[in-house]
Amino acid sequence: MFAAGCLSEAMHLKGPEIAPDAAAAAATAALSSLRVKGGVHARFHAARGATHITDLGESGGHRLRFPTTHAPHIEATQINTGGGIAGGDRLAFDFAADAGADVVVTTQSAERIYRSHGPDTEISVKLTLGAGARLDWLPQSTILFSGAHLRRRFDVDLAPDSRLLMVEAITFGRIASGEVMGDGAVHDRWRVKRGGRLIFADAVRLAGDIAEQLAAPVVAGGGRAAALLLDVSPNAADRLEAVRGALGQARSYCGASAWNGMLSVRFLGPDASSVRADIVTVVEFLARRPLPRVWQA
Repeated sequence: MFAAGCLSEAMHLKGPEIAPDAAAAAATAALSSLRVKGGVHARFHAARGATHITDLGESGGHRLRFPTTHAPHIEATQINTGGGIAGGDRLAFDFAADAGADVVVTTQSAERIYRSHGPDTEISVKLTLGAGARLDWLPQSTILFSGAHLRRRFDVDLAPDSRLLMVEAITFGRIASGEVMGDGAVHDRWRVKRGGRLIFADAVRLAGDIAEQLAAPVVAGGGRAAALLLDVSPNAADRLEAVRGALGQARSYCGASAWNGMLSVRFLGPDASSVRADIVTVVEFLARRPLPRVWQA
């Protein structure tokens, strides 16, 4: 808003009035130069009974830190030093776990997607697991501010005997601040391959008045927080009934299903805390180890 206001004033002083559409286009062009292009890429390798990082790249204010653990797995925490993501930002996250590696990836806090002046926030996540590798992808929730425009894609490539536990949660509006998400857009796309073969595909697209769409019974029935959990492992389907039992006292609406070596759980609730509590229940059961430290704060 500040940049757009300064630009409009400068053009007014220089000469004749400029059409609103032209001024808006000029303002958008000026703001685009301020947008972030960055992300993190990392590779993990198993050696001497433990997992180590062998390659790390960080850019655009995004960092990866490693709290000390006393276990064979390595815990990596993503940090966004900018405090949030704006419209027009383009981020790429690429994590590879080599054969036998055991990795947990999380985020320091919930990620915030701010109101956009037009362009989408673009996020690309690529996960690659080698033979016998394990990756627990456990970021904290993504919060969409009213007016946010998010386009996000997940591409996962698994070896046939690797194990993936993946959770993504999204909150529509800053519920704790009393915000109801109005106009906005979100497009989430998931593609998971095992042994080079597509085994899971999912897509969600909402655009326009998000609150009105979420209120529809066939969409979310008024729910304002949602999550998808995916467990891809050789014995994932065997845990279906146990997961359903663990969710017997769930605070959110949940549904679990299993097929072809996969287990999927969907969560829908009135707020982020109810969905988070149920995610914790399932993750603790499936992971069989403590949640990342940032989840326990």
